[in-house]
This record gives sequence, C-alpha cells and structure tokens, in this order.
Amino acid sequence: MFGKKSEYAQYKFLVDGLTDEILKKRVETSLRFYITRANKYKKRDSFLGMASIVMPAFATFAAAAASFYEEQYPSLDLAVPVITLIATVTAGVIAHFKFSEKMQNYRDLAESMKSEVAMYECRSQKYSKDKAEDEEQARDIFLQAIERIIEDGYRKSRELETADNKFL
Repeated sequence: MFGKKSEYAQYKFLVDGLTDEILKKRVETSLRFYITRANKYKKRDSFLGMASIVMPAFATFAAAAASFYEEQYPSLDLAVPVITLIATVTAGVIAHFKFSEKMQNYRDLAESMKSEVAMYECRSQKYSKDKAEDEEQARDIFLQAIERIIEDGYRKSRELETADNKFL
C-alpha cells in the first residue's frame, strides 16, 4: 500500500502532454472525477456486497446459538430478526442505488478518456497524419471526442439516477 500511486497519478503523464491549457484542464478534471467516482462506488458496492453475504451466514449462526443457549441468553432470539432486517435493507440499498452499475459507468468513461488522450498524444488512428490534415484538425477531432465522452457520461449518469427515482 505504501508508495503505490493513485490511478490518476499513474496516468497524469497523458494529461501533462496536452499543450492547450483549457483542453488540458477539461481532460484533467473530467478524468479525475471519473476515476474518483468509480473508486467511490466500487468501495460502496464491495462493502455492502460483502455485508449482504456475511449477514445471512451470521443470522444462521445466531439462530443455532439461540437454540443452544436459549435458557442462558433469552434475548439472543432477537438477533436473528435484527440481522435478517439489516441484510434485507443492505440488499435493498444495493439494488436501489445501483453502485455496481454506476461504478462500471464511471470506469468505462475513465478508460475511454485515457484511451482517447493516449491516441491523441501518440497521433494514432484518427489523429494520424493520414487522417488529420494538420495539428489544428487533430485538436478539433480530439476536442469533439472528449466532449462526446463527457456528454455520454452525463447521459448515462442521468439514466441511472432517473432509474433510482422511477418508483418514488
């Protein structure tokens, strides 16, 4: 864990290669946002997913303990319904907030942006001298591609958020 660079720090060299300061800031803030959000939703999904697995197993253990120690600990009978309630709420939160889908959306956006920046920096594919007449045209193609990625991200995020509130 010590000495490990963040994902954004590992790919910052791509952004640093951009010469247009406005475009550089646009890519930098968007990429940082997508990586941060993807990691945030991954942590939430992992934590709640693990809880939804462990809680039912713990409820089974509590049920066995309650029957074995029913005379010594009569209140242990309440543990099973409480644990089951927590597990049910956890599963509901996972389903409602769609942490996994949101994480995947932001991960896809970050990877698309990193790929686009790398292609532009290396002048490959649509940015090559064969495809783009000059530096200005390559920059315009790049700008359009970045804005398309950002727009697609907003659209997909709205779809996920709208799906969250569809039943409210």
